[in-house]
Amino acid sequence: MAEARFKQRMDARLARWYHGADPHPDPVLQSRRREIAQLVNKTAMRAYATRMKLPLPERYAEVSDIAWLDAAALPDRVVIKPDNAANAEGVMLFDGDRELLRGAPVPRAERRAFAARRLAKPLARAPGARILAEALIADYDPAYPIPRDFKVYVAGGAPHVIQMVDRNGPTRHRFYDRDWRPYDDFQTSNAAADPIPRPPHFAALMDLATRIAGDIGVFMRLDFYIAAEGVVFGEFTSYPNAGKNFTETGDAVLCALMDRFPDAV
Repeated sequence: MAEARFKQRMDARLARWYHGADPHPDPVLQSRRREIAQLVNKTAMRAYATRMKLPLPERYAEVSDIAWLDAAALPDRVVIKPDNAANAEGVMLFDGDRELLRGAPVPRAERRAFAARRLAKPLARAPGARILAEALIADYDPAYPIPRDFKVYVAGGAPHVIQMVDRNGPTRHRFYDRDWRPYDDFQTSNAAADPIPRPPHFAALMDLATRIAGDIGVFMRLDFYIAAEGVVFGEFTSYPNAGKNFTETGDAVLCALMDRFPDAV
């Protein structure tokens, strides 16, 4: 089977944005490309989000080594994570004496040791990545202890596709178009979740995604949470799912977006 077109495009982006292949002939636009590429780093993202006045989780600490983090003194609900990583191995969600992603009991006094073990795992932390501690957002629906992700795919200055990811139990997801109509199939990485009603603050989600999309001028995935109080920005993803496991529908939709709205850099 031939490799999916979207995977090919994401691999080409990885080579251009991060490995120096095919630099833009305009040095100003090449510099802009590098700036946008670095937004996947959560420290660079936070500086950008602060400048853009985006709603962010409260930041409690940022350290170069987990040994410097007084994890036991942090609030009950806290996220500890690296500012740059290849996957979610190093992300930990603590609520009191429990780590939610793995369902593990972790007394507060043992948080730092638990975090050190997680961060030592392969791919959990990029070399030199700093360690962040931030507030754990509460989902707008209290039935979901782990807040759901609302991942918005943008291109041409507008949002087009939204992926809802639910990690409460086995990870499930569902893709929707910008009018919140569910796709039957889009990506096979996770089990399909049943469609849900349009979430509260949906207009605000679309407005924030539009504002960011208009500023960056490229195809990108923007990750948000929706709390009872409103929308919170999470991170940028420039290489979504490494381009893998998209169905024919997902591949066609995302490639059509990239064809219709070429990156500005």
